[in-house]
Amino acid sequence: MQRELPCPEITSGQAVIGYGGNQEWFSGKFQRLAGCASVTGSNIAAIYAASGRGMEALYQPEADPCSQKEYLKLMETMYGYMKPGFMGYPLIGRFAGDFIRYAKERGVFLTAKKMFLPKDQKKALDFIMDGIRAGDPIAFLILRHPSSMLREENWHWVTITGYDEEKRELIWSNCGERGKISWDLLFDPNRKYYVGMVRFQQASKKEEELRGRHVG
Repeated sequence: MQRELPCPEITSGQAVIGYGGNQEWFSGKFQRLAGCASVTGSNIAAIYAASGRGMEALYQPEADPCSQKEYLKLMETMYGYMKPGFMGYPLIGRFAGDFIRYAKERGVFLTAKKMFLPKDQKKALDFIMDGIRAGDPIAFLILRHPSSMLREENWHWVTITGYDEEKRELIWSNCGERGKISWDLLFDPNRKYYVGMVRFQQASKKEEELRGRHVG
């Protein structure tokens, strides 16, 4: 069985130029180099906004939501929340917190689930598949994975939007391209790898208020 969330197909004129956003669209050199987290955050915001689950405030474009011009505005806004440092943005906890803050400031209350270094393939796939089945895209961080197939994706955020159980593949948005990756390659217990995942769930305003009181 294959499941895939509706990732925005970004257009320029009449041409489709992206499955989700692409950090190469940023104007700044460092943004293009290290802006992958903000692209993933933008993809998640856009998917949620179009989901019909009361999260429209996460992405409110002035015109066509799939136009490159409008999507780049979202990416620039998200970059303001997810500014990378000299080592980039390789922290799942920070990603979760920054996206929750972005959402809260727009009246959308979320909680995050995180997983880092998932050595058990079943637990990793359960985390991903449960999220996709619930309509929640997965922010996925790849750090120093030894596979040569991931040479260009190391130290990088992508957005998992689906999976194919028959082919044992995950589907993701990576630099504006729809890609597929074998989950046996990605979660290989016989190799040393570093990956992390974040997914979000809606929380009620009351739950958020109670959490704020507890923290305070």
